[in-house]
Amino acid sequence: MPRTRRGLVFFWTALFMLSIALQYAAAAAPQRALALSGAIYTSNFDGSIINANIYGSKADVYLTGGPCGGGSHLGADDYYFEVTSPSGDLLSSDAIGNRVFSVGSNGFISGTTGTHVTHDVACTAVLGVTLQLLPYDDTNNPGGEYKLTIATASSVEEECEDFDAESTTFEICNGADSKSDNFKVGPNGNITVEKVVTGAPDGFSGSFHVALDCGQEGNFEATIVFPDPGSVTIQDLAEGTECTVEETSVPNPPADYQWLDPVYDPADATVTIVADENVTVTITNPLDFIEKPDVSIVKSVSLSADGPWVDELTVTTGTTVYYRITITNEGNVPLTDVGLSDDVYGALVAACGVPSTLAVGESFDCNYSTSAVSGTTVNTATVITEELPPEDDDATVNASEEPTLTITKTNNAPLDDQDLPSAEEGDTVTFTLAYEHTGDDVAGGLIVDFLPDGLTYVVDSATDSANGEFVFDGYDSATHSLSWGANGDVTEGGSVSYQATVDEGAADLEQPLQNIGCIASDDTDEDCDDSLVYVGAPPLAETSVPTPPQTDIATTESTASSGSLLLVLLALAGIVLAVVFVAPTPASIRRRMDR
Repeated sequence: MPRTRRGLVFFWTALFMLSIALQYAAAAAPQRALALSGAIYTSNFDGSIINANIYGSKADVYLTGGPCGGGSHLGADDYYFEVTSPSGDLLSSDAIGNRVFSVGSNGFISGTTGTHVTHDVACTAVLGVTLQLLPYDDTNNPGGEYKLTIATASSVEEECEDFDAESTTFEICNGADSKSDNFKVGPNGNITVEKVVTGAPDGFSGSFHVALDCGQEGNFEATIVFPDPGSVTIQDLAEGTECTVEETSVPNPPADYQWLDPVYDPADATVTIVADENVTVTITNPLDFIEKPDVSIVKSVSLSADGPWVDELTVTTGTTVYYRITITNEGNVPLTDVGLSDDVYGALVAACGVPSTLAVGESFDCNYSTSAVSGTTVNTATVITEELPPEDDDATVNASEEPTLTITKTNNAPLDDQDLPSAEEGDTVTFTLAYEHTGDDVAGGLIVDFLPDGLTYVVDSATDSANGEFVFDGYDSATHSLSWGANGDVTEGGSVSYQATVDEGAADLEQPLQNIGCIASDDTDEDCDDSLVYVGAPPLAETSVPTPPQTDIATTESTASSGSLLLVLLALAGIVLAVVFVAPTPASIRRRMDR
């Protein structure tokens, strides 16, 4: 084969082998995401100015998906962005996870999951937003130049080592699908809103909220913590920007104070930003003290000078009771020309040492004692001040006589010649127990009567009191006692009674027989009384009749007695004869008679 032809064959064979090798290498190499498509654009706040390149302040710089009139827009995807110096020093000061945004199918930014300020794009019939680049630090570039870089989120997370969405120092690496664009920030200044509070009590603090309208530089909301630091500053606003400040809310005023209208300096609360300077708006909030005079008076009573103190007390007439009057300034201003009067003591200013001026929170006590009078007494004390109408309070004492229960016992046995109740064995005697009640009603009343030896209770003879307050409970044969229990409280006097018979042999007992009855209650002591019965000896029976003298037989009375005896003898003879004639004759006697 000619040498030339062999050379051509060799060339084409080598070229074919190289093509096969390249295809194999491409198949064996790891696959990466498609390169980032479209362009990167900075803009003003609404995207109406694209790639301005020079902006008035850092706050003026926004990121947009592309121009309104068409052009090279970013592809639909999720992205991260960062701001650096032209030399690559990271200036973005928040976490990279806060610098994420999404681009929709129309090529405009659809939103962010971070906290960066967004603004609707000024494109007709277009849904999309711009994204403010703040916060980021000042560049060290002498020309005020910055570098904006964006990269697809997937490439950053896959290609950048040790990805950490929460990191504030994490940077987009060279291996990510990214694009960059530089911009400059022109002269700028700051605005400080300063807070002043007048008329506040010591230790006052609180948070005040303000809103700033800085035109195209944006609207800002801020919180001023008073007193430290007492101001808030918005930085990097373009020179010549006008900002108007408005206070939107204030903290609750301290107790007894109210807020007056705020005072702005300058009066229209509007200032113009000056390059490399700090302009100030001062808001002064006056606090107005609201006077709230208040006084309290409490009157109470006790059985002891040391208490306990109560509003109402029940005692026995004549008991010493102790009163306490407490007056307190419960308002927020001093009370002047303080005076005190009382139903019991009348004017007490001198007696109790009432101060003429009562400071805030100060109080004093007025104490005195008196004897309780019968009935219900409502004792009122009144305090008078220059700042308030009179205030009063009272304490009540209910006083009554101490209750008593007494008993008197009597019987109906006839009186002998010595005016002593006397009875004979076998007689029935009625005993009456009369009781007297005074003072308050009493509870737990009980009457008990003890029968002595020689007297026996007549069953069912005991009576209840006529008013029904004492009811017979029964007779106890073991103790020889009768008892009556109170049916509720005892409110008045009355009497009960019963009967007893004088036993045979009672005359032989020690005389007189003493019958004791007692009355008591939960509220009174026991009171007893007795009723005496004298039982005399019975008359002796006749054991023989003496023979009268012969001179006494002739008396008419004796003759009559002899005649009566003769009649008796005659009658007995007649009875004997009748028996003889009527009764059958015994057989032995008849046989004798028949002989």
